[in-house]
Amino acid sequence: DSQGVGCVYTTETVKENESFASVPFKLCITEKVARQSLPNLTEFSGRIVLSLFLLLQKQLGEKSFYWPYINILPKTIKTPLFFDEYDLKFIANTNLESAARDRKAELYKDFNRLLEKLPEGVDKNGVSCVYSSRSFPYQLIDPSSTEISEVLFPLVDSLNHKPNTKITWTRNGDVETGSLSFVSGQVFETGEEIFNNYGPKVRKKTNKYLDVY
Repeated sequence: DSQGVGCVYTTETVKENESFASVPFKLCITEKVARQSLPNLTEFSGRIVLSLFLLLQKQLGEKSFYWPYINILPKTIKTPLFFDEYDLKFIANTNLESAARDRKAELYKDFNRLLEKLPEGVDKNGVSCVYSSRSFPYQLIDPSSTEISEVLFPLVDSLNHKPNTKITWTRNGDVETGSLSFVSGQVFETGEEIFNNYGPKVRKKTNKYLDVY
């Protein structure tokens, strides 16, 4: 939107039970794709490898296959990772403050380990937030997978969460040629923001979601 925050609006009415978006698996950024591009990072976690891969693709600009997707990622990400000491005073002595400080310390630790592999001027906080706030479980591509891994689904990961939104995620085909489709369970009028539903955010997880989103 005008403030650089990602959202998706309809250009025409979306009817109930209509499949309004479908993303082929071959367009997704998966850990497998990232590790094939960065084979020397076997000692690092999937999140780190994925983050570095996205950074390097962002540095390529329009030369990157993923540029149309990268170019629509939010320009502004508002999470406690970006809080300065003044902002942190407002969450002082809470679990959220300690979680934010711990996450930032861990992020800088990982960054220092990768320092020799990173181009200048990269936004390590921003890319980490992209994965923590937008990633889907890899099992949506391969239900038989037992590994804990993440994947970015271009465009559909721009849908903001709204409780009680009626929407269904539908997997079609196999790992190589399949896709993930989003089916609306309600009507969205022309020009209306269309939402996703990631399930109920229970009270005990409030700090987690404030930290990540």
